[in-house]
This record gives sequence, structure tokens and C-alpha cells, in this order.
Amino acid sequence: MCNKLGKFFFLVCTLMLIGSCNKEFHTVGGSLFDGQEFVSGKSQFPVYTYQKQNVAVQSDGLPLAQLGKIEHPVFGISEANIISALTILSNPRFGRFSQGLEEQENPSDANVIQENEQVTDVYLEIPFFVNQRDSDNDGVIDDRDADPQNPESDSDADGLTDIQETNAGTNPLSQDSDQDGILDLEDQDNSSYDAENNVYEVDSIYGNRFATFNLKVYELTYYLNELDPANNFESREVYYSNQDLYDQGFVGEVLANHPVTLDFEEVRINHTEDNPETEVDETTQVKTRLTPRIRVPLDKDFFQKNFIDLEGSPELESTASFQEHFKGLIIRTDNFSDDLYMLLDMNSAIIRVKYHYDSLTGGSVTKEKAEVEIKVNGLRLNILKNSAFDQAISDRVTLSNQDLPVDKIYVHGGYFQGSIRLFSPERNDQDHPLIEQLRNNSWLINEATIVLYVDSSTPKELLPERLYLYNLDSGEPLSDYGVLQQTSVQSSSRLEVARDRIGGVLELDDGNNPLLYRFRITDHVFNLLREGAENVEIGLVVTSNVNDIRSRQAIRKSLDQMVVEYPQAAILNPLGVILIGSNASGSSEDKVVELEITYTQT
Repeated sequence: MCNKLGKFFFLVCTLMLIGSCNKEFHTVGGSLFDGQEFVSGKSQFPVYTYQKQNVAVQSDGLPLAQLGKIEHPVFGISEANIISALTILSNPRFGRFSQGLEEQENPSDANVIQENEQVTDVYLEIPFFVNQRDSDNDGVIDDRDADPQNPESDSDADGLTDIQETNAGTNPLSQDSDQDGILDLEDQDNSSYDAENNVYEVDSIYGNRFATFNLKVYELTYYLNELDPANNFESREVYYSNQDLYDQGFVGEVLANHPVTLDFEEVRINHTEDNPETEVDETTQVKTRLTPRIRVPLDKDFFQKNFIDLEGSPELESTASFQEHFKGLIIRTDNFSDDLYMLLDMNSAIIRVKYHYDSLTGGSVTKEKAEVEIKVNGLRLNILKNSAFDQAISDRVTLSNQDLPVDKIYVHGGYFQGSIRLFSPERNDQDHPLIEQLRNNSWLINEATIVLYVDSSTPKELLPERLYLYNLDSGEPLSDYGVLQQTSVQSSSRLEVARDRIGGVLELDDGNNPLLYRFRITDHVFNLLREGAENVEIGLVVTSNVNDIRSRQAIRKSLDQMVVEYPQAAILNPLGVILIGSNASGSSEDKVVELEITYTQT
């Protein structure tokens, strides 16, 4: 309530100052402010920065999965592999009849035959994160649009606007939609072009999108418990990023080992058979359209033996019984031609099993085709490894164990982070004399800002677009985030304003070089000085999503390797930056981090 009254009081004062410039304005109750002069000011206050490092982070149940390898000039090599349990529908039926219920129990029924299901193809499909954002609704996504704000733009420069081509059913991204050698502007017949084709922008791919690599898929032989057996199954099991079950030997059969080059186009699967009763050759027509994805074949014999042949068996009675039998997949990569690191939509990943079976039709046995899906959305963990990083980082981690302010802060997804203490070098020091002095001032705080400059030694490649501040002890966001988030409910445009207001976005200098990250922590400082809130230590991390404020567990590198709360979104970003800390000197001394407060005082 005091917070709101203080801000309301400042608003009233501001309005009266503005109104005083108007000679025709007469205040009601103006005598309340008689003799008081309002003065605005700006002051800088000390900030102390420290280096932190995690040994491992909780990597089970993340909203997406990381896969690949990327080498940072400073932060070394980051590698990510995936382990996942599988889920199925209870008692799936293959073909027309269930093996257990009809094929064996009704031998006298002439319509029931042994269907002899046989696997023909098995594919692992892992979708990318994609969007089809089209700001001007002209049928061309922003990523491919010559002018995303103008529906009259001509993205393929063929003389027809994007909206004209979309309405006419031609391709606004090709001058010759049907590839017949006649440009769209002159072509009178583009009917062979399929206007239902989709174009997507693929998100969350770092490094060289066209790098080649080997994708390996193995059978997992370790049962992933959801409940912790060490706690009598009364709490959830926690899995950490360094629990590599592959290295520990829990590996069964090899299900795939293929060279892969990513394809970011829509996956179009045609009909496999032609209907002789129609004039159209259905094998040339698209039956299924899928978003861009990794799509690799798996071992057919394995899924014949461990899935299709088990129809009607206890192993397929439920997901739980199936996971006891087939415990999951290990998905790994190696042999990269260049850096490539992917964030993937594993919640939508599937194993697509295609098979044919015998069917009695018109008194004769024919082969019918069908498919069934196994979902790769069971308990999942990311195995994350970070190695070969610069020795300077180790030196600063040693300093952090001594709890000494540092001249540089190394911030990197999952492992390296900074921490910030306001006003005092002591942890959680809300009774520092400087804080007491500020509490006694008659200040109305307009804005409190922290600016962190990018160190000139930071490689420009692979810089994170945004950093994130949070309560280092609790894992919760600072109060500014909560205040702005409340004003943004059910409004994407206001949410964008809130994001900008919070800050933490990489800003560039006039030469387009990385310069700084600016944070506004006005509400946090107001609560500290006016509400008597605790002067908590502030954590500093990268983030993959500023709206994701959930926290996970991390094992902090220290003498006792304590378990701490850590922002989930920081785990999902492989990028990093070096920042100038509070103990900097020499050429960096003018960029030492400070807390700047602007205020109005009576």
C-alpha cells in the first residue's frame, strides 16, 4: 500500500508541476504544497559483482530439448544429447482386429483372420520450433517478406504484389510458380502449383544451419523413475545435466546411425497408392503436411519385435508396462562439419511406425497399409556438457569461492553466471549505513537502473540477446517483473512494452558493436528503501524466454556444492557474454557497473 501511495503522490506532484505552467490553472487544495519546492536529481551508488558457477543443472521436464554442439571462443564446447521415455495408447490395436481379443479368441469367425502385421518403415520425427508470423496478412511470412508491413510489396520481384499472388493462388516467393518456364506475370495457367504449400520460419537454431552431422539413436536400458526411490517414492526424482546414462553403459541396440543435413521446408508426404476410379494420380497428391523437422529412419526389425509383435500382450497394456519393457531412447550427435546447436520441440516428437497387414476383402486376402505413433514425450532429460573453456574463467571461479568482487563477469547458459549486491559488499545487508541514509531522505524514486557494459574482449559471435536478473536465493524474479507482468495480462502488445521496460536487452553502439545491457529495477529499490525489504543478492544469467520465470535446481560449485534455485530459461540458452564488473580498473574503469537512481525531492 505504501508503494502505491508513494507512486500516487509522485504522480500528483508531477501533474501539479506541469499544470503550474498554465496561468489559467487554479489548484484545489493547493495550499497543501505552499512553500515546498520540488527538485529532481540523479545519483550513482556502488554495486558489487561476483562470479558463480554451476556443476550441473536440473534437466528433466524442460519445455524443450537441446541437441548438438557449439564451440564458443571463450566458453568452450557446449554439447547436448537427449534421453527420453516413450508413451503409447493403452492396448493399441494393429490392423482391424486385436491379436489378443479377436484373432485368437474367435477362430470360428470366417471374417477374422491372422493379419500378419509387418513393419515397412519406422521414422523418428522431431519438429523444430517454427512460426508463420505475417504482420501485413499478405500471405508471406515476415522472415521472407520484402516489406513485412506492406501487403503491396513484391517479394519475388515478378511484377505482382504479394497479396495479388496469394489471392490468385500463385507463389509470391517464386517468379515462376509452376516452374514451366513462363513467368507468373505472363502465365495464364498456374494450376499445377499447389497453393496449400506452407512456408515456415524456423526458430532456435544456433551456428551453421547447413552443417552435416551424424544422428545416433540407441535403445535406453535404464528405467527412468518419476518418483524418487531414495525417498520411498514420496517425491519426484530429480535428474541433472551430468547424469549421462550413455556413458554409464545403459545402452541397448543401435536403432539409427545416419548422416543428417537439416531440411527447413515443409514435409509433404504423398499418397502411396493410386485410386483407379479417379482421373487423378493420387501418388502425385499430398496426403500429409508436416512442419519442418528432423526425420530419420529407425531399425524396422527392432520395432517389429518390441512393438508390433506384442499386440495384445501385457507389455502394451499401458504406458507404464510399456516403459518397463522398452525404457526409452538415447539420441546423440557427433562428427559435425561445423557448429550446430538446436532447441527442439520434443513434446511433439513421435516415432511413426508404418506397417501392412492381411485383410479379408470380398473373399480374398489383400494387403492393407496403416501406421501407428509412439510419442517421445515421456520423462525426458537433457545431457549437457561444457568443456575446454578458457583458463581465465577458472581463475574467476576460484575468486568467487573466496567471495571477492570481480573485474569481469562471465555469463553463459547453464554454467557461468554473475551475482550483484547493491550498496554493500555483504550478502543481504539491508542495514548498511548508506541504505539507512537513503531511507531518511525525502526522495520519491523515479527510476533505478543498472548498466552492465560488454567487455571489449568478448567475441561478437554468439552473444545473448537478453540477460535476466532474479533473487539469487529464492530463484524468483525481481519485483519489477511482477509489477509489469500484472499490467500485461491478456495483451501481447502491452507485454512487449513490459519486456522493454524491464530491460536486459543487448544494446549496440553507433558502430553497431555490442555495448551494454541496461536493467530497470525501480520497484525493487523502492521496496528496499521505502518498504524495508531485504537487500537480496541478485543473480545474473542469460535467458531464452523473459516470460519464463520458473526455476529449477542447480548444483553450485562451492566447497559444499550446495543445491540452489536457478532460472529454467537460463538452462535453455547456449550463448554467453563477458561483462565489466565492479572491480575493473584501467581502460575499463569508466564502465564500472553502478546503480543510478533518479528522484524527486521536496
